[in-house]
Amino acid sequence: MIKKALFLSIATIGMFSCSSDDDTNTVNEPSIVGKWQPSKYMAYSGKDGSIIASESGDANTCDKKGSIDLNSSGKWHEIGYYGNNESQCTLNIDATYDYTYDAASKKIQVKYSDGTTKIYPVKKLTDTEFEYVEDVVDMNADGIKDEYTFVFKRL
Repeated sequence: MIKKALFLSIATIGMFSCSSDDDTNTVNEPSIVGKWQPSKYMAYSGKDGSIIASESGDANTCDKKGSIDLNSSGKWHEIGYYGNNESQCTLNIDATYDYTYDAASKKIQVKYSDGTTKIYPVKKLTDTEFEYVEDVVDMNADGIKDEYTFVFKRL
């Protein structure tokens, strides 16, 4: 009887002395650090969030030759090409800028070499995909500004 009471007492104490899991249930956001390749361009209607098909599509062959390399020391190295045909791809940009990423607000801030700074809202960040809003303009002529985004896949 004493053994049974002792077991129940220990079991009861054990149940109430466990620490809360609240602190361990936080979701770790994937890292923005890495090398990213252009994958798609998407336009989302400001009216209802639907995809504007005429302004959206896959990156072309020359776009896919480019990349953005975001390193952990705050450097954004961008390489970009223009053209539509592999044999006609021309280097358009090879530059490095300073950047910061605020995971709480999901915004990336880039300081360009001409001294200007631009803030890009991050629409999606996973282990394999990164999408940010490049511009907010009326793309479908309905009088409401739409989001134009760049979608990258991790290399």
